[in-house]
Amino acid sequence: MDAQPQLIDLARLDDATFDRLYKERIEPCFVANEADRVEAVATFKKWMWITVGLAAAAAIALVLSTQQMVHGLMLALAVLVVGGVLAYQPLAKVGQTLKRQYCAAIAEAMGASFSLSGFSPPAFPRLQQLQLVPSFARSKFEDWFHGNYKDCSFDLYEAHLEQRSTDSKGRTRYTTVFRGQLIRMHFPIEFLGVTIVRRDAGVFNVFGGGKADGRQLERVRLVASEFEKAFEVWSTDQVEARYLLHPVMMERLIALETALHGKRIRCAFENGDLLVAVEGGNLFEPGDLFKPLVDPSRARRIVDEIASVVKVMDQVLTAQNTRPR
Repeated sequence: MDAQPQLIDLARLDDATFDRLYKERIEPCFVANEADRVEAVATFKKWMWITVGLAAAAAIALVLSTQQMVHGLMLALAVLVVGGVLAYQPLAKVGQTLKRQYCAAIAEAMGASFSLSGFSPPAFPRLQQLQLVPSFARSKFEDWFHGNYKDCSFDLYEAHLEQRSTDSKGRTRYTTVFRGQLIRMHFPIEFLGVTIVRRDAGVFNVFGGGKADGRQLERVRLVASEFEKAFEVWSTDQVEARYLLHPVMMERLIALETALHGKRIRCAFENGDLLVAVEGGNLFEPGDLFKPLVDPSRARRIVDEIASVVKVMDQVLTAQNTRPR
């Protein structure tokens, strides 16, 4: 019987571990999709040349008939935009296929699973109740990693939340109110209180000083002054909050925010869960598809984004395991 492949601990990712992960799991995905990428790039270039010709012809015809140069340029731009979007579709399809493959490969290497879309967002109602995400009218969720690390489970996924508004003419528009990553980490030992951490004194800090599950949230003074300037912390258990939010943990949160290319990180420790919301970009993407896929740096960025989440879990586990019972 073949031996089961050894799972990779991303909390202790070093260059040798990454090289093994890349060679065994990720590079085969890049190689398998490279021919399709080259073909899609060629198709894109061909259709863009055709689009440029159509845009020029349409613009010249409009200018000759109306004597309006501005209208001609606007028409040419519109044709180029529409043509560019259509021409890019084969490349977008390659990128989607590639992303599904390498994300699944990375997830499998760490003993997890990956779903591109079509899932119910884990712990999302509680994220709303704790006001870690704003109110919204419509939502989209994608890129769900689910698995276990040591004694805890985790869920990592992306969310795009939009609020609806109506102007004076009755036209409806949607505005993005949150785009980023949502994370749930479930630990075997429950937290004694509820602790809310926010990155700065922005709009979300109005939650501070209220209640959580009927218990009063009080302001927590952090030991390290540099972190107290950067974070707002509220808790129903002052002792536990200070124990959890020691300097190493705060550094992990800042590192997570940086690794996810985000801002305004906020989180909540409650029951057995650590819930995290980070406003950021669209992560785990393959990058520039006009360049060859086989490049370790392309993969390293994606792996580091996922590893940052595992490192936070590892730090909380350490704190929980050493906490006086």
